[in-house]
Amino acid sequence: LAARERASFISRLRRMGVRLAQLFIVALEAQLACSLVLGPVPRLPLRRAGGDSCTLASFSMVEGGQGGSSDSSEVRKSAILAELARAEGAESDGARRADDADAEEGAVSPQAWVRDEWARLRRGEGEVAEFLKEFVPTFAFFLAIRIALVEPRYIPSLSMYPTLDINDQLAVEKVSKWNRPPRRGEIVVFDPPDAFWRLSQRERDGEALIKRVVAVGGDTVEVRGGRLYVNGQLQDESYVNERAAYELPPLAVPPGSVFVLGDNRPANL
Repeated sequence: LAARERASFISRLRRMGVRLAQLFIVALEAQLACSLVLGPVPRLPLRRAGGDSCTLASFSMVEGGQGGSSDSSEVRKSAILAELARAEGAESDGARRADDADAEEGAVSPQAWVRDEWARLRRGEGEVAEFLKEFVPTFAFFLAIRIALVEPRYIPSLSMYPTLDINDQLAVEKVSKWNRPPRRGEIVVFDPPDAFWRLSQRERDGEALIKRVVAVGGDTVEVRGGRLYVNGQLQDESYVNERAAYELPPLAVPPGSVFVLGDNRPANL
């Protein structure tokens, strides 16, 4: 790294010296052009208040016939401008050639860059090492949050309609389940048990289910007349749009288990 920075600094100094030399050459050429076109610089006599005489150098000719006509002045001005334009073009070409030479000198092949970055990575240096130092801890932090604390989910079906609609986004927290069991009325996300795949005649696809807990361990649940009864009491479910289109005889929920249903009762069992 130090050798590369030193080489870059030397290259900048060399480029700066080349441009200064070009400017010096341009100044000399401009002075030469002025002397060739204008000839000797005329000196105009002036008078001071005390009577002593002095001279004034001038590049423009005195009007009224003291140095030529206006036509000759225009020709000389045009020649000066042409000479300056030519000198400026030469300077631009020289600067462009110097930049191209520096670019070719600093060009590095992809294979050499990979070898250099790999060597610097093994020493804990370089752009790749800096990226990994920032990316890996950040990625590990958010991965730990997703695994242990909260997980984003989206709704793929209408099983929880109208509470949750298709493509709704939600965050599922994972902390409360370590402190207490689910409660009635809570919405839970879970992996289906084996009986679900057997009764639904579907193959396991790794998809989780989202339902509402309607009964817990020790409760007796029943669906009669399209209405839900828990321990013989009719449940007031304001979040349900339609009644269930099925009947469920009284069923005792085993201890340590919960009974769940979707809010869209006609499409759930």
